[in-house]
Amino acid sequence: MNIKFFDNYFKSIFLAFWFIVWYKWVIISTYKIDLITTTIFIVYCLTYIVLFYFNYNKLKIKNITFKYQLSIIISFVFSLENFMFFPNSILLLILKTISTLICIYISHKMLFEYKIEEGLVGIISSFLLLVITLLY
Repeated sequence: MNIKFFDNYFKSIFLAFWFIVWYKWVIISTYKIDLITTTIFIVYCLTYIVLFYFNYNKLKIKNITFKYQLSIIISFVFSLENFMFFPNSILLLILKTISTLICIYISHKMLFEYKIEEGLVGIISSFLLLVITLLY
């Protein structure tokens, strides 16, 4: 497994999350469909984290990239759980907000300190998550 594989895997996680959110918001879905899509997404994310963790030394990437990707995935998982199943849960709302703010911080650091432009994507997606939180 090389860096390109993990980069494409992470991009597919990113796209899958926004597709699930779009599907929930636009199309009338059922609890069963929500449960299946969220479970598949969480398993997909956990597989990525485990594979990335065990291949981290071979990939020779910056530590900030792993922190960025992990914070995005955690924010996505909390957001899906809050959005799909527990919209009235204060605990999940707090966890989602904290994880999103951490993601904004890491993305900001990645963009301005390390000069990695992928941090801008993290900042924009984090602000979109906060907008969804406020509007939903």
